[in-house]
Amino acid sequence: MVGSKTRRRLAIGLGLGLLVLAAVGAGGFLALSPSLRPWTLDPTNPQVTLEDVEREVIRRYPVDDVLPSTLAAMIAKGDVTLLDVRTEEEFALGHLPGAIRVEPGSSAEEILRQHQPLLKGRPVVFYCAVGVRSSQVLMQTLRELAPHTDGRLYNLRGGVFRWAAEGRPLISGSKPGKAHPYDKDWGQLLSRTVPGL
Repeated sequence: MVGSKTRRRLAIGLGLGLLVLAAVGAGGFLALSPSLRPWTLDPTNPQVTLEDVEREVIRRYPVDDVLPSTLAAMIAKGDVTLLDVRTEEEFALGHLPGAIRVEPGSSAEEILRQHQPLLKGRPVVFYCAVGVRSSQVLMQTLRELAPHTDGRLYNLRGGVFRWAAEGRPLISGSKPGKAHPYDKDWGQLLSRTVPGL
């Protein structure tokens, strides 16, 4: 005979399992690779602001972050390693001066193999379009990367969208660059955030 506690645990487990299956069936809710999905905010909604997105990123990914103004001062002093966690296309259109592109979803092992000398004794700032992919990579690699840095690892709050909204420079090769919209939906948020882009 099954006791009431056991029945309750089975019911809770079954309920959670059904929620997971429903979520997966509703559009890949449990994505394993870095992505801007699942998301609770609709970037096409005119009421959604970049500040809303920043709050959501902070809520979902509890990593240390740095404001664009602070990062600009770090860049001016030459005291930072920038890791751009976006696609080649996004990076080519415009990136922060001195940034190194790393593949979204990169492991600590991959980052160390390719860039370990650039991490030593310096703060390291990860960034992407709005902070989701970079926060994901930072969370997944923090423990392994920290001993190879001075321990200061950050995510750029608001990502390239916030950087561009504050009028800070992006580069594309030797020319001025611009913020990549990520996709057409997030491009609507970018257009509202950086008018005239």
